Amino acid sequence: MKFADLLVHELKQFDCKAIFGIPGDFVLPLLSALQANGQLPFYSLNHEPSVIYAADAAARVSQQPQAALLTYGAGALNAVNAIAQAYAERVPLVILAGFPSQHEIDRNVAIHHQAKDLNSQRRILTEVTELQVRLDNPATASGQLRAALQCCRETSRPVLIEIPRDAIHFQCVPLPMYAPSDMPRVEAEKLESYLLERLRHAKRPVFLAGIEVQRFAAAEALENLALQLNIPVVTSFLARAAVAHDHPCYHGTFIDESDKHAYKLLEESDLIVHFGVIVNDSNFAAYPQFTQSDKVIRLHQGTTFLAHERCYEIDLQQLCQDLLSHHLPPFSTWYAATPVAAYDPYTAWNTSTVVALIDAYLAQQTQTVPIISDVGDCLFGSLHANASHVLAPAYYASMGYSLPAALGVYVASGLRPVVLVGDGAFLMTGLELCQLVRYGARPLIILFNNQRWDMIEAFAPELQCTTLPDCDFGALVRALGGHAHRVYDSEAFADVLAKAWADESKLQVIEVHLGRDRSARLSRFASAFTQRFVHNG
Repeated sequence: MKFADLLVHELKQFDCKAIFGIPGDFVLPLLSALQANGQLPFYSLNHEPSVIYAADAAARVSQQPQAALLTYGAGALNAVNAIAQAYAERVPLVILAGFPSQHEIDRNVAIHHQAKDLNSQRRILTEVTELQVRLDNPATASGQLRAALQCCRETSRPVLIEIPRDAIHFQCVPLPMYAPSDMPRVEAEKLESYLLERLRHAKRPVFLAGIEVQRFAAAEALENLALQLNIPVVTSFLARAAVAHDHPCYHGTFIDESDKHAYKLLEESDLIVHFGVIVNDSNFAAYPQFTQSDKVIRLHQGTTFLAHERCYEIDLQQLCQDLLSHHLPPFSTWYAATPVAAYDPYTAWNTSTVVALIDAYLAQQTQTVPIISDVGDCLFGSLHANASHVLAPAYYASMGYSLPAALGVYVASGLRPVVLVGDGAFLMTGLELCQLVRYGARPLIILFNNQRWDMIEAFAPELQCTTLPDCDFGALVRALGGHAHRVYDSEAFADVLAKAWADESKLQVIEVHLGRDRSARLSRFASAFTQRFVHNG
């Protein structure tokens, strides 16, 4: 079996929809072979971080591994930051990186794009990938490729597959179909016994749902378990779309004490069960009682650490289903109902206003509309959206994600997303609009323009370097093939939003001019975060 055919077969078996990348010298032979194969489309972007962001979004929306193809050194190393974000937020990415052929290595001279030495690429990417393989032997290439793809799916983290320039000439052994392994019964029984005992002694339990619930398809099972047991569910910031917002047991997202209802539930509970929560400073730096106290159990896909032992090969979906089969009696309703949000989008003019208007409008639509948000004030504004798909780098929080992510969502799902992006992030990746237009993606992009890095200014108001230039974004959008609008108040935005959403003939950008009124949520978060830093310092 030709190597390129094996690669395509394996990627498709793991539900990869496409390959995102940038042509580069060390991967040109492979690109030609993939083009000849014709079974996986290739989508090129303008910059390596954008390649990863697009593949990342495709993986998040499909919950399956997606692939990026980058040349040796100059390509792969330029993507490190974006890969790091995928690693930190548990996104299954397959990083296909070029590598010199044995003939080039045997010349015994430094190779272009090489850093400290020939293996620098691999050592650097070891820090941001779960497994690294180099397919330089046709006898072992098939097994190594399968091991990497299996690791990617089962850990939901990036893996590195280095492919030498001459690998296209390999004849490889085809592999049997992949069959995921079940959670070992001994581990399941050990963990179930512990959880059942803790639940039987609890009076006020809370489930805290993290991003692993989404990554490992455990959301429905967790929702069913919460409903059967009458246990309230709170989500982390990163996982705020992991549980259906209309589920009877859903009680909001917890970031800090300003989430009064969720905070009260966690504070008054006598048992908090984490399901795949990434504990980080954005959520839990000031709240160790919700992560480290005796009333907390932290469950994870894979290895789970209990107070007295550890459990291996845990499957969160299977665990919830097994707990359901025990038919525990439901808990009494010890908690208050989730308060109805009372936010008037016409009382202010900031990101929260805009997202509340978007949410009200999309609630009238019948189709699924993903929300993609960049970091900054628009990330906090996105809390006003009740979409079933929210893609946002809320933990690692690197800028520039949302525009290339729109292409990834379109490629993997065919859905038309709404994109929230600030002017700072737009300046980083705005030229990717031409690639969205090229491939037929038609997102609705909301560009928040306040001519500054607002989140940076919120954390350090004394800085004089947070101002951004006054750019003619409308002219840029039109030059790249999109349709541009500009609004200055709520009434105009509501009108333009309806017209822009109705017009699917072109990519639409609504430039929202804001003043100095940032969202109250960002102001509170920055103030609390800064106070904690100063106090701890």
